[in-house]
Amino acid sequence: MTTLVTPAVPGPSQGGPQSVPPGGAPSLQPGLLPGSVPPDVPAAGRPRGWWRRNAVWLVLLPVAIVVATGASSFRVWAFWWPAGVHYESQRVSLGEPAHLASEYLDMGFDVPERANTTVLRELDATVTGVERVDELPAPSYGDPVPIPEGSVAYEVQLHFAAELQTDLSLCSIALVSDDGTRYGEASPDVLGNSNRCSLPDADGFVSEQPEWDVSSFVLADPDAAIEQVRLSFGGPDYLTVELP
Repeated sequence: MTTLVTPAVPGPSQGGPQSVPPGGAPSLQPGLLPGSVPPDVPAAGRPRGWWRRNAVWLVLLPVAIVVATGASSFRVWAFWWPAGVHYESQRVSLGEPAHLASEYLDMGFDVPERANTTVLRELDATVTGVERVDELPAPSYGDPVPIPEGSVAYEVQLHFAAELQTDLSLCSIALVSDDGTRYGEASPDVLGNSNRCSLPDADGFVSEQPEWDVSSFVLADPDAAIEQVRLSFGGPDYLTVELP
């Protein structure tokens, strides 16, 4: 009796050659299409560069710069604009009265009940005269002040009318020459007065009379052709008085 023995076919664990289905790839795993890469095998190729990895942020960078610049510009405007004189609210001639009205935040220094409230300041102002003088009057305190060499002095005369306790702080009286130079905006003035619109003996920076007159002295360049007087209370608006 003859016994037939079928030779064994080595499997994958035996390292022998695997059977290849018709039309299949020798390295193809079950369930994969021809030309596909198994999930556990990383795709070959060059790593992405810095520019590609940060492409989104590079696109957003100009937008962020514009937003930051706009926010910074707003902060500059919010602090700078109210602190200077930038807007001419009225223009009158010498001797012509002007009615000034503007809102401000009262800190309550002179009138405590108005602390941290928005107040409407209203007053009538008239520049009655502007004259060049040869000497300065004696100040309320201290020694007489001579006119500095290389300067000339002008006396600006004003008449005011307002309700009692009208706030007069941050008053600025300036002379403007034909080339736009402004003289006298600094405070206190040349005589040491801390408020140009108050009487020298006033107690605080609020009006104590319904009407009063003041004189403010301003130093200017000898060659300056003075054409205007500018009156303001902290800005941003101001009154322009044209001189003849």
